[in-house]
Parts: sequence; C-alpha cells; structure tokens
Amino acid sequence: MTNIVLIGMPGCGKNTIGLMLSKKLDMNYIDMDQHVEKRERKTIKELFAISEDCFRDAETRCAQELSKMDNCILAAGGGIIKRKENIDFLKQSSVVVFINRPVEDIVTDIDLSTRPLLKDGIKRVYDLYDERIDLYKSYCDIEVANSGELSETVQEIIEKVEELNNRRQGM
Repeated sequence: MTNIVLIGMPGCGKNTIGLMLSKKLDMNYIDMDQHVEKRERKTIKELFAISEDCFRDAETRCAQELSKMDNCILAAGGGIIKRKENIDFLKQSSVVVFINRPVEDIVTDIDLSTRPLLKDGIKRVYDLYDERIDLYKSYCDIEVANSGELSETVQEIIEKVEELNNRRQGM
C-alpha cells in the first residue's frame, strides 16, 4: 500500500491529522475536496447547488484519479463512503483509516455554516453520523479514535498502518 486515505465525519480531524501524517512520514498531502474543486473548476458549494449527485460524480472521478497516485496521504470528504466504488478505487493503492471522533466534540468545534450538508444545524450532524457510521466501519482497514491529543492519534495511525502492512506482507 502506497497511500493512506483518511475517512470520517466532517470535522473529525482528517485534514489536520493528514497534514501531520504527511510531515511525519514525508508523504504528499492531498485534500480530496480541494482536488475536486480544482479539477471541476467549481467550489463544493457550487457543485451542491447543482445537485448532490453532481458533487458525488465529481468526487468519484477524483477518487479514481487519485487511486493512481503514490506516496500520498489523502483526506477524503465525509461522504466518500456514500458510493462503494469510491472506496474500491482508493483501496487499490491505499490503506483506509477511519477517524472516529465523538459527535459531541465535532458539533462544539466546527462552524456548521461552512459545511454544505451541516448547514441545517446540530441535529443534522447526529443524523449524518447515524446514517454513515456503519459504512465508515465496514469500509475501513483501520479505525482510530480522535478523542485525545492529535499527536497520539497520528502515532496510532502510523503504528497500525505499519502493523497492517507487515501482516499483508506475511511478516
């Protein structure tokens, strides 16, 4: 596996943890949402204004493209798991890590108004978590909790990815 893909709820820490991992492991960092915007020449908000399917189609094209990259930490959008094909593309070259952060921490830390699917308030965050938790858990190779120090979460990811890679190589 040459890449690490971070999945989880909006506000779970994917971008912050991804940047920390990329520095610590000397790997490239890609925020998939930013990649979608650059590739599509539209903001996520503009894509959602057309339709959620429009955004999800762009996200799938991006997942397929990024699955061909090497040596990258990829921070996926929170809804990447809504289409199994996205995960299938990414798993071709990646270990998928689910960052599970308590919803109570997410709703107290993020500005909901800046997130298209969360603009309807706190209840929507809980609804999304309930809707997605089983998908995050079933699609990931590794699950880590983000409920303490970020540096501890980063170290846990590194250790678990190394352990998984060693098992896969029969060591």
